[in-house]
Amino acid sequence: MNNKLRKIFLYLLFAAAFAVSDCAAAKIAVADLEKIFREYYKSRIAEDAIKQQAAAYRKYVERLSVELNQLKQEVQTARGNALNIALSPAEKQKAERLVDEKLKAARAKEAEIKLFVQERSRDMRRMETVKRAEILKEIRAEIRKRAIAEGYDFVLDSSGRTMNDQPTVLYYPERNNITDSVIRTLNRTRTQSQSHENGDRTK
Repeated sequence: MNNKLRKIFLYLLFAAAFAVSDCAAAKIAVADLEKIFREYYKSRIAEDAIKQQAAAYRKYVERLSVELNQLKQEVQTARGNALNIALSPAEKQKAERLVDEKLKAARAKEAEIKLFVQERSRDMRRMETVKRAEILKEIRAEIRKRAIAEGYDFVLDSSGRTMNDQPTVLYYPERNNITDSVIRTLNRTRTQSQSHENGDRTK
């Protein structure tokens, strides 16, 4: 082994040794991010708001669907009238024009429903993304605050799964699990906000 290769080898060896030493000294915590998100009271509030919005959109689509069915029925009636052999040529022409008008109205209503569903679906996805991001930002901030206060160098997400559907964190001492304490702290803000609201109402 020449001198240059020996120097590179020694450098990598020392770097690896230092890395092992640093990791051995590091204090690591775990947090089940999925559980925290699920049990944080703001997640349930956001979920309820999303469900209410979805219900309002669904109700509007149902109303449009009723209008569409009515138009389809009018198309069938107009077609039946246009086939009446007792009609004069002028009346038959008028009846056929009515069929075309009803068909155009029905197709326009179908297009309206399709566009509404597409746009509102995008709105719902955007709403879910924004609310999830806001909640996760608060959760990460609380995890960071607790990690600093308790002297943790790293916090790993124990809810993650590998490609083999195995936990990413295979083992950890329960004393290093900050999940429940983070949930308690986050949910404590609800009690505090309710106390403020009750105090304001009594003034």
